[in-house]
Amino acid sequence: MLILQALGLLIIMIATLSSMLSLYFEVKYWRGLRDPVDDGKYPSVTVIMPIRGVDQNLEGNVKSILSQKYPAVREYLFIIDDVNDPAYSLVSRIIKQYSNTRIIINNTGSSKGSALARGISEAKGDVVVMVDSDAYVHDEWLINLINLLKAGSGAATTYRFYVPLSGLSLGSLLKASFNMIGITAMQNEAARFTWGGSTAVWRSLVLKWGLVKYLPHYLSDDYVITHMVHREGLKVGFTPRSMVITLEDSGVRDAFNWAVRQLWYVKVYGFNGFMLYAASYTLYALTLPIALALSLFINWAIVPGLLPYLIGVAKDYYRVSRIRSQKTFYANNIGSRYAYALAAASILNVYFSWLTIMATAFTKSINWRGRVFTINDVKRGIKLRPLP
Repeated sequence: MLILQALGLLIIMIATLSSMLSLYFEVKYWRGLRDPVDDGKYPSVTVIMPIRGVDQNLEGNVKSILSQKYPAVREYLFIIDDVNDPAYSLVSRIIKQYSNTRIIINNTGSSKGSALARGISEAKGDVVVMVDSDAYVHDEWLINLINLLKAGSGAATTYRFYVPLSGLSLGSLLKASFNMIGITAMQNEAARFTWGGSTAVWRSLVLKWGLVKYLPHYLSDDYVITHMVHREGLKVGFTPRSMVITLEDSGVRDAFNWAVRQLWYVKVYGFNGFMLYAASYTLYALTLPIALALSLFINWAIVPGLLPYLIGVAKDYYRVSRIRSQKTFYANNIGSRYAYALAAASILNVYFSWLTIMATAFTKSINWRGRVFTINDVKRGIKLRPLP
């Protein structure tokens, strides 16, 4: 019994230390954040947005990327599967007043990678910028990405932050809290990846890598582009200054299915990362039950057992506060009450994430916007077009 109690206390200590280190690195990251030098010279840009279906804030999202304060030539390509997609008429109406926009019908493809490949093949700008259709951005989103790219990054990327569109709900909180793991990865240079929802790359590199040959065969454009950047010996740059907001309402079931899909991509393209994620959340998920069991024998055991969760709340609140402070755009869209609620939701997210991991481990296929993809599809793509 004494051995079990000692083992339980050891697990609690490890979880607490891990949480403290996570908070330390969070504070260190934000305090060390510096903007790249702006030399006043800007390349031409092609912004590519693949669209399938109508996102909850699609009109606002499209208008936001068209309203950029960017001092050089830019063009916008909206890639839609066919004219019967309800997004086609909506986007057509919005872009009528803009001369630098085009809709491209990509009726031969089935994946986002196929749509991006089509857009890249039509791009004319010196820089190619990929952005998701659920991304709502501020007017300096583009210029921040380009400044980071000019500073020497092989690719400049950012990440998303989920905000409820109409009202706070448990599903929206869980989705936003789960999404935070991506921001954590972005802050770590070794774990950082090119998030396809908002990434800028020099077109000369895109052509050199032959991305149009690879993207249609992979379900994760993040994986392909990150691989190419590292193969080139370059780094992925991350700027929270251009973090996109996704305005979206979500129920618990929708949030869970979405989370499983995100982890499924990690499982099939980066299994080691998936296992590390699983080990981390299993540790946190076990900490509270172990502390409760130990409290039957050691009265004070519940106190250190709660510490990892309370530190997690503090870390998430600090992170959200720093995001809100980046620009009025974020403060206006991320309310102070939502910041408190999201921080508190980090406790529930430990168990939400752990359940998601368990479900993902046994998931063999996913449904992305009406299209079903299986593990065999992943294997087939890798076999047909293996990455160099």
